[in-house]
Amino acid sequence: MATVPVDDPTWKDVSMALAELTGTSDSPTTAVKLFQSITAHHVSSAVHVAARLGLADLVAAGPVGFEQLATATKTDAFALRRLLRLLVSSGVFTEPEPGLYGLTRVGEHLRTDRADSLHSFALMMANPRNQQRWGELAECVRTGASRVPEEHKGDPFKQMPPHILELLGKTMTFFVSHTAQAVVEAYDFGRFGTLVELGAGEGILISAILAANPGLRGIMFDLPYMAENARRRMAGNPVADRCEIVGGDFFEAVPAGGDAYLLNNVIHDWDDERGVEIMTNCYNQLKPGGRLLVVETQYPERFDDSIASRIAARSDVNMMVNANAKERSAAEFQALVSAAGFRPGRIVEIRPAWTGVRSSMIVEAVRP
Repeated sequence: MATVPVDDPTWKDVSMALAELTGTSDSPTTAVKLFQSITAHHVSSAVHVAARLGLADLVAAGPVGFEQLATATKTDAFALRRLLRLLVSSGVFTEPEPGLYGLTRVGEHLRTDRADSLHSFALMMANPRNQQRWGELAECVRTGASRVPEEHKGDPFKQMPPHILELLGKTMTFFVSHTAQAVVEAYDFGRFGTLVELGAGEGILISAILAANPGLRGIMFDLPYMAENARRRMAGNPVADRCEIVGGDFFEAVPAGGDAYLLNNVIHDWDDERGVEIMTNCYNQLKPGGRLLVVETQYPERFDDSIASRIAARSDVNMMVNANAKERSAAEFQALVSAAGFRPGRIVEIRPAWTGVRSSMIVEAVRP
């Protein structure tokens, strides 16, 4: 009779199943693991409420009693304690003594006074409006189309109320701040004379690149109101004298004069047709040999349960639900840049500081 080696995955599955059936395992069962996935939105909602109440800031100096927290947040003390217990069980808060609550290292990211705060992200992603949109996921999967109102499908940002746009801006500041150094270290920007960043926001990424490359000049380009915000933020920045700030719309035209054009987390906001429009406008301003550089989430060809896969898959479905857009694999990006007239170049994997794993990439394309 054939035998199965004890290190074979099949044997491990069989032994786990036997342990579950006989009650001899102290490890979580597969059923309880699925239970955790099914109820994950409970935790998301609890974190959202904690962010709304400012609980992390209230216990930043050390554990605080739940009754004192209830007074500070104008909530029912015992209902708040039940919420805190859910957050303790989820690894966000801790209960060092009965009735006293503080933060874990994970929960520290809910504080608003930290540079690596995810407070705005919690408010944005788990708010009731977004939860309702995700509640329509089945219909989105059935039809293949986002539930975004038809009049907003060409521009996903038009559907967002002002307070959500503000939260989005703060969230993107977190992500770009904790990705910029990885981009700087992974790619040689010193070969260029002028770098143009489109959708530059507050200029965090291009500022980091200019600081690391003293011979480089930059142009920041974004919508007029964003460009005005950037001018205020850049005042006094050591690289300000090497960086021009221009307002406009990259679907209409982009600034001339760049040796390279940089798009950081821009293309994933749009469908393929609109993405090619943006890239074509860059192509039209580049001389032969010029570069288009696209920084995006790394979307694997095959998925597993790794952190990188989880980030990519969750972001991708969120883009499908909320923006009729998507994340793309390296191969899909190469097809996209080719459609805009470019010759595909290198794919450079990067490790953003906020993830700790290779979860993003720089897609290089060359103007023939």
